[in-house]
Amino acid sequence: LFNGAVCVVLVFLIFACAGLYCRVCEVQRELQNIRARTELRDGAGTDRGAAGTSPDGSPHLGQENNNRQAHSVRKRDAEEDPTEKPKRKRHERAQGRRKGKKKCPRNCKGEKGDVGPTGAQGPPGPSGNFTSTFAHFKSKGGLTKLKLDTLNDWVLADWADAENFQVASTGEITVEKPGIYFIYSQVTFREKQHLVAYRVLIDGSPYMTCNESVENVTTEDDWRYKTCYVAGLARLEARSRIEITLGGENMSVMLFFDTTYLGLIKVAD
Repeated sequence: LFNGAVCVVLVFLIFACAGLYCRVCEVQRELQNIRARTELRDGAGTDRGAAGTSPDGSPHLGQENNNRQAHSVRKRDAEEDPTEKPKRKRHERAQGRRKGKKKCPRNCKGEKGDVGPTGAQGPPGPSGNFTSTFAHFKSKGGLTKLKLDTLNDWVLADWADAENFQVASTGEITVEKPGIYFIYSQVTFREKQHLVAYRVLIDGSPYMTCNESVENVTTEDDWRYKTCYVAGLARLEARSRIEITLGGENMSVMLFFDTTYLGLIKVAD
């Protein structure tokens, strides 16, 4: 343990001596530089006194010699300290900026100018391939008490797209083109029951349902009229089937063109 401590102390002393030696060398170099500069300035002062005037008595030649001597001193100082020259240049550039135009204060803006002229119209965009199609089916049977639960008395409107929609005798409507369709429907009931309802089926599955309550009927000859409307979006495939089924059999429905109807509008592919 004692030997280890001695070794540590010796290593510490070695590093301390090396650091002291390096510092002594740096001090000697600084002293040499100071001595050389002092001798150079003393020599320049002597030459300046001797060369104050030219041999022919002209003061301009003496001033020129002084300028040359001062330039030599500055050049040697710059060689010893290479950072002095870039600093001087940065200082000169800063002075040039101060003498120039005043800097704009923070967030300063000039007055807003007039609106420029309208640019030329760009080229037309690519034409889309989407083609809409639509259909509106109306009833023609009048006031009817249906024995079946499916509405099957549809007539396609004259202005509708007959090529893309086929109506079967069972009341099913077949859609020829696939896409996203807006489906709307309305049924007007003439009933004594407390609740009337119908559903819109897509390929045999319920998709939308409309329920409405009816006020109580007190006499046998008293009737209540109720309109039920439902609408929504649905994605249909080619040859999809649409139909409307009622909430039960033997229900009285007003099958007029403006009371009971069904429509489809294609809004996207």
